[in-house]
Amino acid sequence: MKTLVDTNVLVYDAIENSPHHDRASDIINKSEDPLINSLSIVELGFVLPRYGIDNDSVLMKLEELLHSDYFTVSWLTGKMLEGVFAFMAENGLSFRDFNDWIIAYDAHSRNIPLVTFDKTLSKKCKKIGIEVIEE
Repeated sequence: MKTLVDTNVLVYDAIENSPHHDRASDIINKSEDPLINSLSIVELGFVLPRYGIDNDSVLMKLEELLHSDYFTVSWLTGKMLEGVFAFMAENGLSFRDFNDWIIAYDAHSRNIPLVTFDKTLSKKCKKIGIEVIEE
C-alpha cells in the first residue's frame, strides 16, 4: 500500500537509540513506494541536531532522502499550499499546526494514508476524514 510517511517516523528511524527506532525502520522497510513531503526533509534538518546528531550525519541523512531511489519526494508547491489553505479554512484548522497540516493534506489530496506516531495529529486527522495509520 502506498503511504505518506510523517516526519516523526523519519526522525525515529534516524535516531537509533530512540524508543520507536525499530518500529519506524520496520514501517519504512515494509512500505511500498513510500512518499515523503519535502517539508519533512526541512524538518529533519532542524530536528536531528536537537537530538545531538552531528552536522555531517544530518547532511548525509538529508541527501540520502533527497536522492533516494526508495522514497518518492512530494515537492511543496504554491498550488499545494493553496490547497492546504482552503482545506484548513474549510475545516477550521489552526496555523499553529501548519507544518502538520501541509503533510496531512498531501496524503489526503492523494487519497493515501498518512503514517505517523503523533497521536494528537492522528486524532485530528481522523476527525476530519484524513486516513491515518497510527504506529
